[in-house]
Amino acid sequence: MEKHIGVIGGDQRILILAETLSENGFDVLLWATDKSKAFNSPNITFAKSLDEIIEKSKVLVGPIPFTQDGKYIFTPLSQQLVEIQSLIEKLSGKNIVLVASVIPESVKNFCKEKDVNFFDLYEKEELAILNAIPTVEGCLMIAIEKMPVTLHSSNILILGYGRIGKLLAKTLKGFEANIYVASRKSSDLTWCKALGFLPVHLCDIAKYINKMDLIVNTIPAMVVTKEMIDKIRDDTLIIDLASKPGGVDFEYAKKKGIEVVHALSLPGRVAPVTAAQYISEVLLSLLEEIWG
Repeated sequence: MEKHIGVIGGDQRILILAETLSENGFDVLLWATDKSKAFNSPNITFAKSLDEIIEKSKVLVGPIPFTQDGKYIFTPLSQQLVEIQSLIEKLSGKNIVLVASVIPESVKNFCKEKDVNFFDLYEKEELAILNAIPTVEGCLMIAIEKMPVTLHSSNILILGYGRIGKLLAKTLKGFEANIYVASRKSSDLTWCKALGFLPVHLCDIAKYINKMDLIVNTIPAMVVTKEMIDKIRDDTLIIDLASKPGGVDFEYAKKKGIEVVHALSLPGRVAPVTAAQYISEVLLSLLEEIWG
């Protein structure tokens, strides 16, 4: 079987991924990416249209994240807009596999309705774990740049103890910061205590939030509400790592003069080469499954 892959949208990670796919013997067609990028491989070409990619490809690789607004796919390197509904309808009835990351449930349901086969790379645990590494490094970069005090001896509250929360707490421990971790799960709080962090039940964060120099949210739900923001000092920095719409009332925080950074797609911004390597490993494994 001829191994043609279409790649649409995405940031610098996708361009590096295209080169890796080419090196592994795939013919790659690009759409809605940076056309000024020069590739050494003759196996990488820019498509004239989305229809051309769909006509020639067996697999269509989308961006990370797949979308930021729910209507168009993520195309930060291009002015080209690719409407999600239109894309899925074009794929309907075609024997093409859509591979993307962080696909919203509404899009997944629409794919099922239109009989479009899809894979969400972020459902691969290995990629989700690896991607936490550049996310944490990017978070620390933002904190060091924007905080008027050192991380050392700072009071830092991490909301959530998932993949990113675990790695962030572990990394911050090396800065000798005072690390508070908030979670609903008693097992998470017990692990935090065992590892030397200060465990806080999520429903009790109002008792601690006023003493924080830095608050990092990893929970994809509204956690830092107006009531919480009223208790936060105006010199506290908030970094929200959760995907849109995030877990902070951004407008109210701005009104109160509290700085909030919604740090989206950090791996692609701070370490695109490493992030692309992670994606490539998982994608190549998935392609072996698809092609047998």
